Amino acid sequence: MSSHRLIACSLIALALLGLSGCGDDPDAGDLTAQDTTSTSESTSTTTPTTTTSAPATTTTTAGSTGAAFDGSTTPTSAPAAGDLDAAALLTDVEVAGGEGVDRVIFTFDAGIPGYDVAYIDPPVRQAGSGDQVEVQGAAFLEIRFEPASGVDLGGTLEPTYTGPSEVRGDTTVVTEVVRTGDFEANLTWVVGVDEKVSFRVTTDAASGQVVVELDAG
Repeated sequence: MSSHRLIACSLIALALLGLSGCGDDPDAGDLTAQDTTSTSESTSTTTPTTTTSAPATTTTTAGSTGAAFDGSTTPTSAPAAGDLDAAALLTDVEVAGGEGVDRVIFTFDAGIPGYDVAYIDPPVRQAGSGDQVEVQGAAFLEIRFEPASGVDLGGTLEPTYTGPSEVRGDTTVVTEVVRTGDFEANLTWVVGVDEKVSFRVTTDAASGQVVVELDAG
């Protein structure tokens, strides 16, 4: 064998030994595993948590218009307010509807008279004469004032109330209000109603008003 072949064989053998040593290096495997782990961690995606709040809801009760009507169907009465020496003089009668309430408003001059308010059985009759009076409605609420009149009894004897004897308004349960008596300081009106409903009475000395409110809810 020539010297050139010996050198070539020696170089080949050394190269093979070097390759064999690289394949058995334990650190090389660790580097590969670390590279794979790093790649896996860098490509992972975190999904953010989303919280959805339920919308607020408001519950409305159908037909609700506020507090219940504070009234009654039983008779009610009150004496004249203050020191009323003479008859309170009626000047105006108004019938009006409102939200769930019908109102009959009597306005007086010279004080607030006493009153008696009660449902009466038909037929409706004229105070004094007893004659029957036609009032529209299925129930009848009588309002009697004393001492009171639509005429200036203590002075000129001139009428202080010059309005109609039958009064109507834009109402729900009240059909009409009819004067049924004005005799010897007793003044009487009757409220015709579609049915017997609760009522209440309030007075206001400053305005001279007596207000009868009826449940129209």
